[in-house]
Amino acid sequence: MSHVSLPEQFAFLEPFVAAWGDLRTQGERYNRRQELPQGQLEAFHAALAPRLEEVFTHLDKFDPKALPEEEALLFRVVLGLTEASQAVEIFGQPRVPYAPYPHSVSMEWVGYQPH
Repeated sequence: MSHVSLPEQFAFLEPFVAAWGDLRTQGERYNRRQELPQGQLEAFHAALAPRLEEVFTHLDKFDPKALPEEEALLFRVVLGLTEASQAVEIFGQPRVPYAPYPHSVSMEWVGYQPH
């Protein structure tokens, strides 16, 4: 399989592809946040958060159900910000304070049914 790269204008996110680019589910991203050092989460947040509008403007040019490979990789990396932001802006650490580690999130208790 050939290596997929980010669109050229988002090459600044390449250092974060290894951490976030292969993750396909919210649960995988949640677990990754817990595994990464706070400094790495902060670096990712600092690199991406100020340019998020630029990323979304780019991604909005494509059908979300048929993203080209480069844009699909970009989208997966950007979804990692949902987790990194919690560590940086809320918890001040990769893991939820006072929660046992490891743990996971389940939506079964609210009757959530994925489509």
